[in-house]
Amino acid sequence: MEKYDVKQLVEKIYELDVKVYEATGSTMGKVFPAGKDLSVKKMLKHLDEDKRHFIRDETILIGNMISTIKDSSVASECRKELEELNEMLEQYNPTKQLPDSFISDISEMKSIFKGGKNKILCIGRQYGSGGHEVGLRLSTKLNMSYYDNEIIKMACEHIGKDFSSVDASQADSKKGWLNKTPFSLRKFSGNDELFFAQSQMIEEMAKKGDCIFLGRCADVVLEHADIPHVSVFIGAPFEQRVKHDMVCTGAGYDETAEKVRAMDRVRKAYYNYYTGRRWGHSENYDMCLNTACYGIDGTVEVIEKMFKLFD
Repeated sequence: MEKYDVKQLVEKIYELDVKVYEATGSTMGKVFPAGKDLSVKKMLKHLDEDKRHFIRDETILIGNMISTIKDSSVASECRKELEELNEMLEQYNPTKQLPDSFISDISEMKSIFKGGKNKILCIGRQYGSGGHEVGLRLSTKLNMSYYDNEIIKMACEHIGKDFSSVDASQADSKKGWLNKTPFSLRKFSGNDELFFAQSQMIEEMAKKGDCIFLGRCADVVLEHADIPHVSVFIGAPFEQRVKHDMVCTGAGYDETAEKVRAMDRVRKAYYNYYTGRRWGHSENYDMCLNTACYGIDGTVEVIEKMFKLFD
């Protein structure tokens, strides 16, 4: 594929994003919020460096938005155009090839927050693994702001919804409270509207100072916004997580086991749907830790030591 064809490809992706945005009547903004020239330049750079997966993540979001278009003929037209663009992406041959070896030292990783950039930690976690406790303790030890349900509250305020009628588990579910609103009364699907509002809040908080985000696809949101961050996934064997939650809640085994399974399903579906990646798979994170091996305090200590490399 020639260079001018590559530019045409990314321009068409940008134009499709605009087309879909206008067709949905969304108030939450486009997948590519920057102007055409800047967006095209960024996509060309990703393609030249064989990082087309970044663009594929964005086309997945465009595809999600297409599913909310009420006019079936317009939706079908947009979907067909997106399929053609994705095929072109798969056929593209990069001008630069990634090296076969990994980074030979840690110097590149240590420099991601250079120049006074805010230090950002994103934590993904299996339910019952102690991710919330880890995040809270790290925020104290590292003197970083901590955002969990606060992101949902800010997002609700942004789109004019009552936070008291929703909890974190509902916000993570495709059956969440916003989806109970009749389609005719909203300009965008409920969960998508909340997701884009959360993403905006995450970017704003990351630009204000050092902070820790728990869940909310923050790692991918910040990656797309070109905001440096470190991502960690916290897990533990199923039985250990059930026991941990039983101690925390006082509930019985059967009830807790079903809760752990259900919450894992919800988080997996949410992350996979909005990022196009696989929740909990090690290739998507900078570090994965098993709290059953290290304990809560030990996990905090490991992450704290890693973060001190950036001082």
